[in-house]
Amino acid sequence: MLPSPQELRELAERIRAAVQKAPTDNMKQTLAAHALRIAQVAEQIERTNDPDALARRSNIERYKELLAGALNERTRITVETLLDQENEALEKKRRQIEAWRRRAEELRATADQFKVPSAQESLRRAAANYDQMADHAEALLTGKSKAPAEKTG
Repeated sequence: MLPSPQELRELAERIRAAVQKAPTDNMKQTLAAHALRIAQVAEQIERTNDPDALARRSNIERYKELLAGALNERTRITVETLLDQENEALEKKRRQIEAWRRRAEELRATADQFKVPSAQESLRRAAANYDQMADHAEALLTGKSKAPAEKTG
């Protein structure tokens, strides 16, 4: 059974996402070619609404041949490996951001226990710095530009 055009588009997107993570130019070119081929097949399947069963069957066979190269096991494993590596790196960055936020909360809680205003201020400033690092890293991670927070107090 031939995958649906939507399934093919999703696969092409996953492969495109892996292209940027590929370690060599040759691998990037190969993955990009596979993604293009899959997207073209999805488009062709949508365009071909031929009611003639024989024509439809021959088109499906042609699409299966085109997809065979793009969906081979080696390509699939490469894409999955690259995406897994990227997901691991993102998860590591998220854990670091969470650690900075926890540290900021700990510093604020510690500041509340001090009676000396200068010590409280220093700890709260350090907590604000951790929050800024976390905000900046989060903005980089999500691709959203975030203006630096203005100082209060």
